[in-house]
Amino acid sequence: MKQAKYHNRYGDEIIFKEINENQIEMVGGEYYRIAYNQDETINFIDPAGGPFIQVGTELGRYFNDDQSRIIKSIVIEDGKKILSI
Repeated sequence: MKQAKYHNRYGDEIIFKEINENQIEMVGGEYYRIAYNQDETINFIDPAGGPFIQVGTELGRYFNDDQSRIIKSIVIEDGKKILSI
């Protein structure tokens, strides 16, 4: 599976790891904030120093392979930040 690395403005390394063709795990960003929609689903996740990631964000720009990866939902389970595309 593919992975992409991003260094945010604080120098932290954020890694996007493909779990399967429909899910990407975001690793890194010890401190982050999240916001919920009225239906209790997560709207965005924002690690200190970035990047700001919300439903609808195109993750393909981090992978540089011309494949579209638009986030449909965000789930945090067992401390893992899972982005469904």
